[in-house]
Amino acid sequence: MPKQPSFRADRVNELIKRELIMLLATGTKDPRLQDVIITDVDVSRDLTSAKVFFSVDDNMHKSVAQLLNKAGGFFRSSLSKSLDLRHTPSLSFIYDTAPNTGARMDDLLRKL
Repeated sequence: MPKQPSFRADRVNELIKRELIMLLATGTKDPRLQDVIITDVDVSRDLTSAKVFFSVDDNMHKSVAQLLNKAGGFFRSSLSKSLDLRHTPSLSFIYDTAPNTGARMDDLLRKL
């Protein structure tokens, strides 16, 4: 039986997601990061690491993933200043393919 995520982990997921969305909207000057959408955050049970899932235009996702992972220290330090956590989790950014898959399915259904 899989373990249920804790209430604290769920709360930290939402806090990190909200803060990253605000940071991307206001704190980054790189125009390539302006179209990034944070779709989900999955923090580990011990709250030491977090997977941040993002969506962006399909042909840009590799370069944007590199940019986000390179700027991970900036995001982590900004989170530590704005969130009241004992330890700020390390961040790894992962391209989320689900939104693009859904859009392709919609296109296929419209063509029927």
